[in-house]
Amino acid sequence: MSFAMNRTSAEIKNVLWFIFILSGCFISVRSFAVEFNVNFIDSADRNNVDLSRFQVADYIAPGEYLLDVVLNGRTFGEQSVIHYIPTADKKNSRLCLPPVLVDKFELTKDAREKLTLWHHGECTSLDQQQEVTARYDQEKQTLNISIPQAWLTFHDQNWVPPSQWDDGVNGALLDYNLLGSRYMPQSGDSTTSFSSYGTTGFNLGPWRARADYQYSSSRTSGAPASDKFTWTQTYLYRALPSVGARLTGGQTYLSSDIFDSFRFLGVSLNSDQRMLPPSLRGYAPQVTGIAKTNAKVSISQNGRVIYQTNVSPGPFVVQDLTEAVQGALDVKIEEENGSVTTYQVTTATIPFLTRKGQVRFKTAMGKPTTGSSNHVLQPGFYSGEMSWGALNDFSLYGGLISTTGNYQAQAIGVGQNLQKLGAVSFDVTRSSATVPVAGKQTGLSYRANYSKRFDSTGSQITFAGYRFSEKTFMSFSQYLDKVNGDGYSRDDKQTYTVTANQYLPWPAITLYLSATHKVYWNESASNNYSVSVSKVFDIGRFTGISATFSASKLNYRDTDENQMFLSLSLPLSSGQQISYDAQQDSQSGYSQTASYYNSQDPNNSWRVGAGGSSPDLQKGNGVFRANYQHMSPYGQFGANGSVKNNDYRSVNANWYGSFTATAAGAALHQSSAGSEPRMMVSTGVKGIPISDGASVTNDYGIAVVNGVSSYQTSDIRVDVNNLPDDVEVYSSVVSKTLTEGAIGFRKIRAIKGERLMAVIRLADGSHPPLGAAVTDNSSGFEAGLIGDSGLAYLAGVSGEKSLTVRWGDGQQCQIQVPPQPVTYSGQVLLPCT
Repeated sequence: MSFAMNRTSAEIKNVLWFIFILSGCFISVRSFAVEFNVNFIDSADRNNVDLSRFQVADYIAPGEYLLDVVLNGRTFGEQSVIHYIPTADKKNSRLCLPPVLVDKFELTKDAREKLTLWHHGECTSLDQQQEVTARYDQEKQTLNISIPQAWLTFHDQNWVPPSQWDDGVNGALLDYNLLGSRYMPQSGDSTTSFSSYGTTGFNLGPWRARADYQYSSSRTSGAPASDKFTWTQTYLYRALPSVGARLTGGQTYLSSDIFDSFRFLGVSLNSDQRMLPPSLRGYAPQVTGIAKTNAKVSISQNGRVIYQTNVSPGPFVVQDLTEAVQGALDVKIEEENGSVTTYQVTTATIPFLTRKGQVRFKTAMGKPTTGSSNHVLQPGFYSGEMSWGALNDFSLYGGLISTTGNYQAQAIGVGQNLQKLGAVSFDVTRSSATVPVAGKQTGLSYRANYSKRFDSTGSQITFAGYRFSEKTFMSFSQYLDKVNGDGYSRDDKQTYTVTANQYLPWPAITLYLSATHKVYWNESASNNYSVSVSKVFDIGRFTGISATFSASKLNYRDTDENQMFLSLSLPLSSGQQISYDAQQDSQSGYSQTASYYNSQDPNNSWRVGAGGSSPDLQKGNGVFRANYQHMSPYGQFGANGSVKNNDYRSVNANWYGSFTATAAGAALHQSSAGSEPRMMVSTGVKGIPISDGASVTNDYGIAVVNGVSSYQTSDIRVDVNNLPDDVEVYSSVVSKTLTEGAIGFRKIRAIKGERLMAVIRLADGSHPPLGAAVTDNSSGFEAGLIGDSGLAYLAGVSGEKSLTVRWGDGQQCQIQVPPQPVTYSGQVLLPCT
């Protein structure tokens, strides 16, 4: 709808006077009564004036307000209903801070004793304390409260106390990952494969129900089809903030800092270190490797796929695993020509340290399961472990596993914080088991861990671990293999694990090192060594040149492979670069590739390249490769293809995305993990970009933002610089501290429509009094104020919108904006009845 606006000099005079009146709303002075000389008003009817809302500075009309509460600059996750109570003389109002809200501020005992209750015990006197200020921001719809830090029981700026955590709203979700490929050799049968894995479930209050699935399908010409679908685990969990723990029931993994992990059906109650301040949390594992071609990388644990992705040739690093992933991980690299490389990675854990006087614990009971069908095994078990902070830098910890059969294990250990030198722990585990043939066996296992985090960068970590087990020692997983399996299992003897990620100021290189060496009593040793060095440098007028060298050595069962990789990249301009890669491995020999990469569009990137091994290039049988990546608000798409002359063709594609639905609406969005919190934003307006465009509101004004952290405050921001021309947003930042798996929800005030000058006219031909408020009925927000002679500057007006004008003691009239309003002297005429 378009409104003509021809401004005459008389209109400009009215606008200036209107702006002058408005300025009174934003002048902050002490709350003394103010008398206005209405003779100053150039109006035909000076008696038609309602200035009651301006007679007291910072005047707030009594009533109920839904506001964001900001305490010392930090926004509370949940909007609160705030009441302003009329004063005795009815000329002003007083802020009512209810006790249930003040309790969330986590005041000290001394601060709480200073407070009294008023208005029938429904309000506290916090805002009346001399050291406290409380200010209502009408434009942003926020209540800004400032309280001395000494009055608060917590002081960590990077941590929010449990009373301010948000369980979110009820809803359902689906997180899915789709991968497909087709391999077409020049001679032989073509193969088409498709796989999918993900999580579905629902939230009900603080409870989260989740079911993980995986599906694989393979079609080879002339062979029977292969299809498999399994629910890998189904479970229910919730946070228990009062004890800092997570309660879980169903099919899940044993979470332990002492014993090896295994799958089981039962219940567990574990301290959750994510509920602790960040300085006391662990870190997520990462998996590295080198792909020879366009390859699919799968990471699984005990038969359950926990991560899949397509990677380009060369080194890759998987950093998307959560802190909850522990123990040995199986890595499978499927190359485009069908060859497969498998190996194991042992995830590192920091020593089990606890604050002085505090206790961390993990308990579980149930029956172990095996296979993708979760077949229940015998016997049942109980496990428990805890760590006690005996001194400031010294912890004692221990645990046990006991079964209804013939297996028991006990462990005891110590952890020491070495301050600047890092942290170290040492523990001993004793096992006693009775198995077929061998009978009763008792053995010991010794373990030492060391770690150091470099806080100056926040990302550089060094870890070293060593474990030695006697031949007669048996983990619970090994016991299950001997009792329920074929009687054979690999018996661990020694394990060395070292990971390091360090930036060296001179010669300005970044070094990454990972090494795992495992020795078995009844099998040959396995090794997995990798090192990567990278550097960015300039040569003459060429700046930002990057060089990376990676090398790896892998020995695992039937796999024996050595690889080296060198990459040089030269930026051409912003978002463009050319690269040269060279690779040497013990199976394929020497190969090289030249490529061009373009990412000028942040949502679309592509790469093309050509190369091959030395023998193939000499025969003219090179390989041409291309890949494309697209980021949309609804998911991530990727595709790559390869053509090798006189050999094969292959194509791969993937789509990662999620769907979330609540009573407030539903939306497709970028991929989330099932246990990750997510944030649903409702604006009522389509096309509003959020989080740098990673999410955009759909036709129903709904958007979902992923990547929200558990138990940490996340700020969700509207991209105000990229809003549509006819859209205006208030409160462009939303802050929430969500519990694990929560679906957060927040309405953001947004209006769609044009701004216009209008003349408001009552049924009798007169105008509403100067100072009357105009409210948008659909949103409940103020659209403008009445000025001289009924003139009003209104925001967010569109055809057929309904408005209400209020003034005086409950007087009001209604405006129905027509699709084609009548204009008079360039101004829109809006009847108010």
